[in-house]
Amino acid sequence: MTVRFSASSAARLMACPASADLESAIPGWIAPVVDRNKGAKGKGTLIHKAFDITDGWSTSDLRQYVRALEYYLSVKETRRFKEMSEVTFEATWLQSKPNTTVDRVLYLSDELHIFDWKTGVIPVDVQDNEQLLFYAACAISLAPNAKGVWLHIVQPWANNMEAVFVTVKELAQFMNDARAAEAKILAGDHTFGPSDHCKFCPANPHSRVEKASPYCPAMMDILYPSRPINEQELLEDL
Repeated sequence: MTVRFSASSAARLMACPASADLESAIPGWIAPVVDRNKGAKGKGTLIHKAFDITDGWSTSDLRQYVRALEYYLSVKETRRFKEMSEVTFEATWLQSKPNTTVDRVLYLSDELHIFDWKTGVIPVDVQDNEQLLFYAACAISLAPNAKGVWLHIVQPWANNMEAVFVTVKELAQFMNDARAAEAKILAGDHTFGPSDHCKFCPANPHSRVEKASPYCPAMMDILYPSRPINEQELLEDL
């Protein structure tokens, strides 16, 4: 089944079109069973459903939750922003027009802030973050007079709460790159592109998510390169 182009998959699909349809790209590949209620995903679901529900959280988790609130409020209090939570946008700038849901948005006609809550302990870089750029591309119409967008990663469990400003020109470049990648996928391109973006691909043998086999042949060649056969050495051993 082809993976839809979305904010969370943009980085991987732009780097590796084949990962959009691993069943076709890797003969015999079977998708893993995904448990979305496990680990950081489950914790993320909890905080997304209701921002003020903390029943069953440990004292440490509650402290991190407060830190996330303080960071968010430090931005919100600077102006009288309009506010949106768990808002779904249609990516009309892509041919497939997928929907995407943004955790939190603050905006005025000339200023836009996108917040992405993260509950994992592995820091997520806010710089060149395709997921946040995807969100920004969908929400930029909320601030027609803005010169760019503020992107925020709010990840207190990793002591990672950072922001970066992306100009309208930089955002337009990302949108063009994403369109080009989508066009390759829609055309059936199965070119592999192993990179740092593979860390959450289920065909990567070192993936941080549920894995399935056979593994990505391009990644296997990188991780476990075959030693060239030396016919002279083989003859000498006989």
